[in-house]
Amino acid sequence: MVRKYFTWTLLSAVAVFAFYFSQIKPVHAAGSGETVKVWVFLKDKGPQQSALLKKARNFVTPRSLKRRMKVRGNQPVDAKDIPLYAPYVRRIGALVEEIRVKSKWLNAVSVEVNSDDLAALQTLPFVKKIQPVRAYRRHMPPQPQEKSRQKALPKSSSGQALDYGSSATQIEQINVHLLHEQGYYGQGVLIAMLDDGFNLLNHHIAFDSLDVQATYDFIHDDESVDDSEFNATEGTHGTKTLSTIGGYVPGELIGPAFKATYLLAKTEVDATETPVEEDYWVAGLEWADSLGADLVSSSLGYIDWYSWEDMDGETAVTTVAADQAVHNGMLVFNSAGNEGNNDSHNTLIAPADGDSVMAIAAVTSSGERSSFSSVGPSADGRTKPDLAAMGSSVYTASSSDSTGFVYSSGTSFSCPLSAGAAALLLCAHPELTPVEVQQALKATASQADAPDNLLGWGIIDAAAALDYIDSVSGFAEKEIVPQSAYLAQNYPNPFGRGQGAKAPRSTVIPFQLKIPAQVELAVFNTLGQRVKTLVLGARPAGSYRVTFDAADLASGIYIYRLTTDRGFSRVRKMILLR
Repeated sequence: MVRKYFTWTLLSAVAVFAFYFSQIKPVHAAGSGETVKVWVFLKDKGPQQSALLKKARNFVTPRSLKRRMKVRGNQPVDAKDIPLYAPYVRRIGALVEEIRVKSKWLNAVSVEVNSDDLAALQTLPFVKKIQPVRAYRRHMPPQPQEKSRQKALPKSSSGQALDYGSSATQIEQINVHLLHEQGYYGQGVLIAMLDDGFNLLNHHIAFDSLDVQATYDFIHDDESVDDSEFNATEGTHGTKTLSTIGGYVPGELIGPAFKATYLLAKTEVDATETPVEEDYWVAGLEWADSLGADLVSSSLGYIDWYSWEDMDGETAVTTVAADQAVHNGMLVFNSAGNEGNNDSHNTLIAPADGDSVMAIAAVTSSGERSSFSSVGPSADGRTKPDLAAMGSSVYTASSSDSTGFVYSSGTSFSCPLSAGAAALLLCAHPELTPVEVQQALKATASQADAPDNLLGWGIIDAAAALDYIDSVSGFAEKEIVPQSAYLAQNYPNPFGRGQGAKAPRSTVIPFQLKIPAQVELAVFNTLGQRVKTLVLGARPAGSYRVTFDAADLASGIYIYRLTTDRGFSRVRKMILLR
């Protein structure tokens, strides 16, 4: 009997190990007795979940609640805001070497655990699943020669246009200077930066006037985001990205949002030494939400231990977390990646694949796509990246010289430029929701009429986006009420190109109902004539993806409209190509 029990236990353990190592091996070839890093996902938040849900507002700061109410109305919180059930965490803690991160959004903890204890961890009754903590080594394109420039004497800007110095090209390409001329500098906007640290101890002159509300180092679990005592190179990357969006040295470098307030999260160590790990990124994002950040700029990403097929907007935990942040009213901008072209599939990095995340591509000073910039579409066929800004030879602060400046390349720098432009729109119209900001930026970008999987909707035009907001009837001045539905952009768009004569010319139209409603989804030509009704009738709350078969239609521009009996009405444009 003992032998039979032992044999069964051994076989069960082997099965668990085999399942686990089939996932973990690409990240870390773990053997018996070796420490591994895993996510432990939980089934629920304990027996008091229903009672705690009534008190969920107590777990969110007033600023975060105010921002959430722009998009979620009088239901700004849900079960995702309830902390993890402490007894579950304690039982997990007894079986692992260290608990690294606790995520209430994912209802999961990331841990370091001896591989021999994985079987016991898996058998806990409240554990839903276990999967590896993924990692990524940032790929940086070849950098321009770092030509250091010393601080120039600031020039008075009183009554005059700002002097952008060598940063003028990257600022003027996206027409940020035109918003500066109207007095929008990012004031009143709270921006979270997630990176490898920031040179604040012996701070760079670009940060002399920077308003920093809070900092946190998720690697070393303290509030210092400049840990040169750990590694002299830490903060190299973050110093450059922060200066790109928020630096201010007249005559040298001025970032788009130099008067915004900043939250600085250190979520990785220097990527030349150690892989970035996604659990710290998730923790940083939840921290930013809790403090009420309006916008997140992240020049990090994860792909090496995911596959291109995983870039579907639903698989990577960073993508799931990023989409939740947008659901909570935060704009999330992320670098598309520096993985370049691939003729057969996308080269995106997570969470840039998220359907609510703004994935930012890179272009040169002349507006040509940078060869290193990652391409789409997402694995499920959506147009990616979303937008573009200058990412080749961007003028940034030097990470090694507190009064110097260098040229840097990568989507790491097009991302903060784009996020800074969005911050100026929020500065002008703080009532805007993430979807409305995204809509304005896409509708006015350089290739809005023909988005593709190289640059998305194209190079940002911040001034045109503000004009769009101001000119669209009711867009900016409307009373803010909770949106009961959401109509997304169809994908692919344009569609039909390259298909055979007998192949269906189809595209997918996603929409979401936050409450049950009577729904009509219909397609019209540019004359306003209805060409097809796709959905008609009552539908429960949920997410929908409707296929539109345009096989019998001519090439051209078509409009699709979603209306509900709850007062929601929204139209979008799509392009059919033969």
